[in-house]
Amino acid sequence: MSDSTGIEGQNSDRGAGSTPADAGTRMPSGGDTTGGGPQSAEAPANGAEPQSPAQVDPMSEFFSVIGRGEIEKDKSRIESLIGDVVTSTIGKQPISADYNVLIFHSPNAIVHGHADKIYEAVKAFGKPKPLLLVLFSPGGQIDAAYLIGKLCREFSTKHATKFAIVVPRQAKSAATLLCCGADELHMGSLSELGPIDPQIDGVPVLGLKDAVDHLADLVEKHPAASKMFAAYLRESMPLINLGYYERVAKSAVQYAERLLRLPAGVQNKLKKNPTEIARKLVYSYQDHSFVIDKEEATDIFSSEIVNSDSKEYSLGNAVYEELSRFGAIMEVLNYNFSFVGSCESGCNLSRKSRRPSGSFGA
Repeated sequence: MSDSTGIEGQNSDRGAGSTPADAGTRMPSGGDTTGGGPQSAEAPANGAEPQSPAQVDPMSEFFSVIGRGEIEKDKSRIESLIGDVVTSTIGKQPISADYNVLIFHSPNAIVHGHADKIYEAVKAFGKPKPLLLVLFSPGGQIDAAYLIGKLCREFSTKHATKFAIVVPRQAKSAATLLCCGADELHMGSLSELGPIDPQIDGVPVLGLKDAVDHLADLVEKHPAASKMFAAYLRESMPLINLGYYERVAKSAVQYAERLLRLPAGVQNKLKKNPTEIARKLVYSYQDHSFVIDKEEATDIFSSEIVNSDSKEYSLGNAVYEELSRFGAIMEVLNYNFSFVGSCESGCNLSRKSRRPSGSFGA
């Protein structure tokens, strides 16, 4: 459906639900804010307990490290500091202690590697709590999105907790499919879901069927040109693709329907039956980029599922704004930035490939 990316980042033992007291900041050795070697602390002359070095603000240390201009060498440290900032941001929210927080923030397509990262993050959580996924994604592979939704749903069911998703800005296409597995959706004024009609090479598969229907209408109006239209269609597309593309669209309906049916409690809250909702998300919208805002999402699912401007949304929006700032900084430094998983393990930086000198275009 979309461009794919590889598995991002490394796993860790600390979950995203950690509080700032145990995970918000890092203690530099001997007051060295650049992460240098340890230094011995001198005992006070009066025999009092030696004082600990002052805690360093992770954002200040982030700028100190990138200021050295050795991003590739310091990449692991930068990723860790970004994780510390996110942990601190979450910890400032009143409801942070109520959830194990997962983050999916990526401008790239959802792929199976992301499902691996979410799985590792969920496994690392200690005390079972409700899951809160902060989701920012343009979409991606529909099967990978289904697996992530199913994984989070199964974890929540196993521990008799809920699975909530915050959509600070966009969760389009396959990311909307993922949302079908949640007990709750938390949205704000700028939140948007989107149709889950599949795309192949950037072209909506249902657009092909519409094009053939349009040709049929033209033939009906201009029967003398039927041979010309038939030749055009034969040269433009193998006939077998017609059936294949329709089957891809039907599979999207099946995935959405299965996620909507997973939690029995959610089915009781839905305004319509899962099949009707799934077909609406796949077939009812004419534009793949159509904005499904919080009002329309409420009409599709129900007011019991879609929550507007909640405390959960405030947490997710704060995380989104922080990660967007980091993304903008790393873009200037010619690095790809994404954050998928827990606060400790989610951050991933990769150097962008440079264009050859004198080249133009994509």
